[in-house]
Amino acid sequence: MSMSALSAAVIVADQTLSVDAVSCIDNLPVRVTIDEEHLDDVEELLDQVERHRVDVVLVEWKLLKIPIEEFARRLKLTSSDPVIFVLEAEAVADHILEAMKAGAREYFCPPLVTPLREAFERLAAVRQEQVLSQQKKLGRIYGFLSAKGGCGATTFASHVAIETAKRAEKPVLLADFDFEAGLLRFILKAKPSYSLRDALNNMHRMDASFWKALVTKHGEKLDFISAPEELTERATPDPRQLARLLRFIRANYPIAVLDFGRWHSAAVVESLGDIESLFLIVTQDLRVMENAKELIELARERGRVDRIKVLVNRVTAKQKPDLAGLESYLGVRPAGVFSDDTEALYETWSEGRMLDANAGLGKQLAALSKSLTDREAEDAVKTGDQTANAQAAGLGRLFSFMRRGKG
Repeated sequence: MSMSALSAAVIVADQTLSVDAVSCIDNLPVRVTIDEEHLDDVEELLDQVERHRVDVVLVEWKLLKIPIEEFARRLKLTSSDPVIFVLEAEAVADHILEAMKAGAREYFCPPLVTPLREAFERLAAVRQEQVLSQQKKLGRIYGFLSAKGGCGATTFASHVAIETAKRAEKPVLLADFDFEAGLLRFILKAKPSYSLRDALNNMHRMDASFWKALVTKHGEKLDFISAPEELTERATPDPRQLARLLRFIRANYPIAVLDFGRWHSAAVVESLGDIESLFLIVTQDLRVMENAKELIELARERGRVDRIKVLVNRVTAKQKPDLAGLESYLGVRPAGVFSDDTEALYETWSEGRMLDANAGLGKQLAALSKSLTDREAEDAVKTGDQTANAQAAGLGRLFSFMRRGKG
């Protein structure tokens, strides 16, 4: 039988359930990437599920340390969004109902070799149809990073986010990940009560309502969350914490703009897998180029150099960049060139406003923003039919236990 390969996490202690599951999996293109007989640390499991891109979690009911509804919600925040197969030594009606309400895909009790095989085959068919549309359904994150302090990442991030929000149908997020300086709160004249540190510290209970309490509204369609203000809270985010937060952001915003500030950290490099594009802002200064090259090499080592888009800023009419020379040195061709408009920028910020979107640097930044929203609209049209098909396949699922007529 031909079916696409699946990755599975098997968390089973009961001997009979384990033997049946292994017997079934051994005859299918299902790779067990996580094999546990306990579930003491849910956070560790979530990290492993994310790392191995797990398609399905087989979990024995008695091993759940938290309510299955909470377990399912936490799994859904991972980028692979695995389905849940619940296994139990004997059928319990209340457990079946709880599993259904939580969104578990299947519920099994022995003998389960045949129904489990059929469930894997159904899942493989659905996953194959979803493989292209799944990523499209998640929002896009665009990051801005200065190769050296003063290159303009904050300028780019703030203007692009505000211009994007003007054209957006749904709210756009602007997040200040510059834990060193955190200038966006001052530029936007915002007075937030909470920061990204509060979000990172509470990912274990994060949901839409909790997040809504953390962000600050800036206009009708722009949500803003600041970098921490207190010195004691400015430690660089742990890469695993950051990955969870970015997954949550992608699940809740069609477009998010992140200001990473100056230079880079391990957290920024590790986050490239969740970022559509990281715009690396450079000037023609030699030290800036050296920093940019170092970051690009780190991204190349991780197979993510395609996410890096180099933008050359503060270009004057008398000092036009040698794009071919920059490409030879950096290893990537600059994706854009932006003019030096320092005086206008200082004047507008001192007055508490943004650059004019119809002239100079402001016009160039507005054009960059438009290119991001235009791409979003084009991709939405292309994938509309695929998404509808995947949703229809999901609506047609039933619990195997019920199909077998037991209860």
